[in-house]
Amino acid sequence: MKRNLKSVVLGGCMAVVALPSFAQLQDEQDVTITMDLQPILQLSMEGPNQIDFTFDEINKYYAGVTKTGANILRVSSSVSFDLWATGVSTGSLGAAAANALLWDNPVSYGVGTLAGNSNNLIPLTALELHQFPANPSIGGGCGTTVAASSDYSAQFAPYDFVNGDFRNNITNASALGNNAIYCTLPTTPYARPTSTAVAATSEKYIAGGTGTGANCQVNAGSWLFGSFSTAGAVQNSTSGGASPQTVGGYYFVMDYRILPGLPAKFPSTVSVNNVNATAPYLTAAEADGDINAAPSGGTANTFAAPGVYTMFVKYILQEDQ
Repeated sequence: MKRNLKSVVLGGCMAVVALPSFAQLQDEQDVTITMDLQPILQLSMEGPNQIDFTFDEINKYYAGVTKTGANILRVSSSVSFDLWATGVSTGSLGAAAANALLWDNPVSYGVGTLAGNSNNLIPLTALELHQFPANPSIGGGCGTTVAASSDYSAQFAPYDFVNGDFRNNITNASALGNNAIYCTLPTTPYARPTSTAVAATSEKYIAGGTGTGANCQVNAGSWLFGSFSTAGAVQNSTSGGASPQTVGGYYFVMDYRILPGLPAKFPSTVSVNNVNATAPYLTAAEADGDINAAPSGGTANTFAAPGVYTMFVKYILQEDQ
C-alpha cells in the first residue's frame, strides 16, 4: 500500500509539470534619435597679423626683403575644402577698378605733389608669397592644375644685376611673377581663383582647385591628425586603416617677399611674366621692370615714390564648390 501511494503522488506531480504555459505581457516605448552633423571649417593663423617691410638700405632695394616663416596656417575641417589667399586694399586712391588694385598710400614723404616721374601707383601683385608644402591637388589628377603656376610653392625668382636692365638680367626671368599674390577688387574679395591647365592664365590656390571634380579639393581632416582617406579612395568604419594617412593640405608655412628693384619698379608685377594674369591685376598703372621702356599707361623711368603703403592679405577657407 505504501509503495502504491508513492507512485500515485509522483504521477500527480508529473501531471502538474506538464501543464501548458501562458504568453507573457509586453509593453514598449519609442525614442527618436536625431543626429545633426554641423559642417566645421576652422582656419587658425600663427604669427603676427601685421608684417612690416622697411626699405632703408640700398641693398634691400636690390635684393628685396623676405619674411621667412612669417605665418603658419592650420586647417581642420569636417568637409572637403579649398584654401587660397587674396590681396586687397581699401581702394582709397579712387573708384576706378585699376586704382582699387593698388596699395593704399596713407603717408607720402616730401612736400607737395609727386615730383618728376615718381608715382604712388604700386600694384597689389608686388607682394609675393611662398608656401610649404605644395598644393596637394597638383599632380593628383584634378585636371585643372599645373605645378608651375597653380600655387605658391615655386621658390622666389633669383635675381642677377649685370647691365642695369633689371628685368632682362633676372635669372630665369620667365619665373618672375610666379609668386605674385592673387588679387580681387575690394567689392569681390571672396571671388574664387580660377585654376586652369594653362600656365599663362592659371590663378593660385594654396590647397585645392577649381571645381568639385575628383582630387580638386582637400578631403576632410585636420592638421592634428591628417586624413585617412587618400584622393579618390573610399574610407568607412569597416576598412580601418586600409588607406594610408595623409597630412598634406592642412598645415602651411607662408613666406613673404617684396622686391622693389632700383629704381623701385617691382619687376614681379610685369604682366607678361605674371602667371595669375586672369585675376584683376593692374595694367594701366603697372610698374615695369625694364627701365628703358615706358610702363603701360605710364612714362619712361616711372618709379615708386617714397612713402608708407598698406594692403591686406585674406586667407580664405571655404567648402569645396
